[in-house]
Amino acid sequence: MSPTKSQTSAEVPMYVAGVSLPRRRFAHHAAEIARASLPAAVVRHAYRAFVFASLESRRLEMPVKAELLFVSAQFANMGLSSRYAHSQQRYELDGADAARAFLEAEGVRHLHGAAVWNAISLHTTPGLADRMSALPRLLAYGVRADLYGDGIAHVTAQEKRQLLDAFPRGHEFANRYLEAIGRAVLHRPETTFGTLGADVLERISPTFVRGNFCGRVLGARWEIE
Repeated sequence: MSPTKSQTSAEVPMYVAGVSLPRRRFAHHAAEIARASLPAAVVRHAYRAFVFASLESRRLEMPVKAELLFVSAQFANMGLSSRYAHSQQRYELDGADAARAFLEAEGVRHLHGAAVWNAISLHTTPGLADRMSALPRLLAYGVRADLYGDGIAHVTAQEKRQLLDAFPRGHEFANRYLEAIGRAVLHRPETTFGTLGADVLERISPTFVRGNFCGRVLGARWEIE
């Protein structure tokens, strides 16, 4: 498979590592949008995150609507797409906004759209998602599992092999994923203050200067006119 080409819908298996991929129309539509908008490495990451999260849902006996988890995974990195080349907000918020608008257009209940928005907007913020409901908690876990390997001791070797056969990670995944984030936030460095995006910019941009919380507090000037 070419590293720059996403799998077509016909090539995506419907059953991976014991997990069924959602079959509802709006889930397929979400996947089509992701494939058309994002680099292949990021799209495959979304599928792997969904499978990891689904396996964790089963292990913890934590019910979650599979279609909403799937859409959350597909849109979690939508803010990295070229559509947001001029956005001035955090890329996670771009993805959350896009997912909620997508679900509204698909006629999905507003309550579900709000839940997906929360899951995406918070999934990169350490500690918060784990204190919330199943959807944000599982999405955050699935993303961490694929990016860092966190919490995958419960995933069997056979499940890992099947997952990687279906959605290869490859030796270049880490670099391609970081490059995608870097390209997306390079024009909006101020939005990375206190986020993982600052780490990425510090790695790829020689001119980036990380914002400092202590400096902002100590350097604040209050004047009464």
